[in-house]
Amino acid sequence: MVERSERRKRKKVWGVIVGGTFALLFASISASFFSGVFPFEKSRANPTEGAGLVTPGDETRVSSETPSSHLVPLEDALRVKGIYVTLDSAGTPSRFASIIKFVREHEGLNALVIDVKDNSGRVPCPPPEGVPSKPCAYRHFPGLIQVLKREGYYLIARVVAFQDPYMAALKPDHAIRRSDGSLWRDRDGRLWLNPYDKRNWEFVKNIALWAQEMGFDEIQLDYVRFPDSAMGLEKSGVLMPGSENFSSRSQAIVEFLKYMKEALHGKAYLSADVFGFVTIAKDDMGIGQKIEDIASAVDFISPMVYPSHYYNPGIYGLAVPEADPYRVVSKAIDEAIQRTEGLGARIRPWLQDFSLRIRYGPKEVQDQINAVLEHGVDTFLLWNPANTYTEGVRYVREISKNK
Repeated sequence: MVERSERRKRKKVWGVIVGGTFALLFASISASFFSGVFPFEKSRANPTEGAGLVTPGDETRVSSETPSSHLVPLEDALRVKGIYVTLDSAGTPSRFASIIKFVREHEGLNALVIDVKDNSGRVPCPPPEGVPSKPCAYRHFPGLIQVLKREGYYLIARVVAFQDPYMAALKPDHAIRRSDGSLWRDRDGRLWLNPYDKRNWEFVKNIALWAQEMGFDEIQLDYVRFPDSAMGLEKSGVLMPGSENFSSRSQAIVEFLKYMKEALHGKAYLSADVFGFVTIAKDDMGIGQKIEDIASAVDFISPMVYPSHYYNPGIYGLAVPEADPYRVVSKAIDEAIQRTEGLGARIRPWLQDFSLRIRYGPKEVQDQINAVLEHGVDTFLLWNPANTYTEGVRYVREISKNK
């Protein structure tokens, strides 16, 4: 059972991450917060063996001893309850220590979703040679992942697929472009890689394999879609070479996901982060995301069922959907289960732990969790862009008063 009360308390000395003052801080924090943390009943590596040393000049090396090629048992993956962690949170010792402390203190939490390629195109540290990137200076990152893995955390690498301003500017011929060759921007001014271009598939695959080699158990692809402001672009003179090879945007996205799943086969699970509205829409919404198609190509599908995003009055018969998180999530999960039954993928929703128009506190977050658990889905993820998660929430089942 994945119970925090069953964690075995073991003292453990982990390898010093070298790098001056930063390393000393990180070593101190790790000694305080990583010792004796075993979210899963059976750790996949012997916590008493190997210090996971990251030696000077070799900070980004992934140890060949790391059991990164072995899939976590599906029964464990189906009980994952995690929170999102940005690159900068993972790279800042004091910030990351507070996140680990939060996870340790809340029964049921056992997983971390950590950025490996974020919305700006950044990666934590230099990737393998030949993989273009915009690296941060967090050279301790691979060592950190190995420590977390040995401690039994389920680790999900968030990889932003096609919304990538860095790569689009670096390789304009890989990007969505205007007819004059200039870079096309969506209504928010963002640059996008061309999802039809298989060179971009290979780029995302190489980032995913790098994450898997570091020790991540699962790769979650975000922005695995076309821009939501790109309706009809193929017929408007905008350049997206390769569109002629696919019958629809949905087919392009599904073929990409199948390509990714084959690359990760036997190494890591594959999941897709999708719009919450996929549970309602009958088509691909113009972005290439159709729930039945995606569910046939991945291991886990994570609809973002954030109540704040159901802003149209009348959705699910609710005057203000955002004000009724229990019913919004309950309806969305019910639809997701029905529409994906027998297609292969398991549902693991993203839930809202942030405020938009209505302030969300413990009750609103708890209502969403209860709605998921009461549908027999024992796995979910919480999103807060600032990584500041709500106290006073239980991550195990409670009977909701909102039925």
